[in-house]
Amino acid sequence: MSYQEIFDCLPPASNFHEKDLNVNLSFRYNKINEEYPILFFHGFNGNSRSWAYQFNHFEDKRSILALDAPGFGKSDPVDIDMLKIAELVKKLLVYLNIKKCDLVGHSMGGMLAQIVASQNNDLVNKVILSCTHKGYALPKGTPLREAYKLRLDQRKKMSNKEFGELRVKKMLPDLKDEKIFQFLSNISEEITEESIMCGGMAMQTLDTTEYLLNIKQACLILKGSNDVVVSEERSHQLEKLLPHAKIRVLQNVGHAPYCEDAKSFNAEIEDFLQQ
Repeated sequence: MSYQEIFDCLPPASNFHEKDLNVNLSFRYNKINEEYPILFFHGFNGNSRSWAYQFNHFEDKRSILALDAPGFGKSDPVDIDMLKIAELVKKLLVYLNIKKCDLVGHSMGGMLAQIVASQNNDLVNKVILSCTHKGYALPKGTPLREAYKLRLDQRKKMSNKEFGELRVKKMLPDLKDEKIFQFLSNISEEITEESIMCGGMAMQTLDTTEYLLNIKQACLILKGSNDVVVSEERSHQLEKLLPHAKIRVLQNVGHAPYCEDAKSFNAEIEDFLQQ
C-alpha cells in the first residue's frame, strides 16, 4: 500500500469551536462501536494525519479519535500552555459525548497525554506514552529555544517540500524506507510558523513531574531503540516517576515507530489495551 493509499484510510477532518477561547479545534473521528475509543495525540512534526496507519489497523476493531493540536493541521493557532490545551481536549470529549477513552500520546503529544491522564482518572482508562519525556521546564517568559528559532528560520526560507524532507532527515537520520520517508515528509510539509511557535512554547515551559504522581491508570511507555530525539536521560526521568508503567523498547526504529514499524507499534497498543 502506497503512502497516499494509507492517507485514504483517514476519515475527513471535523471542527469543534470552543467559545471561551474562540478557537477552532480540528479532529478526525472514526466511531464504529460503543467501546472506549482510542484518543491519539501527535508529535511536533505531525498532525492528525500522522495516525493514518492506526486508523487503518483499527478500522473495524476500535473507534479512533485524533486531533490537531492548536496551530497544527486545521486547528487554529493559539498561544496557550499544555494545561489549557488539556482543557480544550476535555471540552472536545464532552462535545463528542465520550465519557471514557484510552489514550496514546507521541512525543509532544505524550506530554499532553500526561497532563490529560493525571487530571482525568475517571475519563482516561489506560495510557500509552510513545517516545516522550516530561518537558523542558523552562520558566514562563523564556524566549523560544534556539532549536525552535532555527526551525522558524528554516520554515521562512524553505519550500514546503524542502522543509518537510529536512524535518524527517533530522528526526530519522538513518531511515531507508522511501514510503515512510514520503509519508512523514508529506505531513511535515504542513508545519507552519504558527505550529512551531505554539508547540515549541507549550513544550518548553512544561514540567510534568507533579502530574505524573497523579497518574493512577495502567500505563505503557513505548521507546524506539534508535531514537535520536528523546535522550535516554530524559526517558529515564519519565520512567522513574511512573514506576508502575510497563516499558517496551521497539527495535530498529527511531522517533516515529507508529509508521516506521506500524505492525509492531499497533500490536503493542492492542495487546496492552486488551489486558
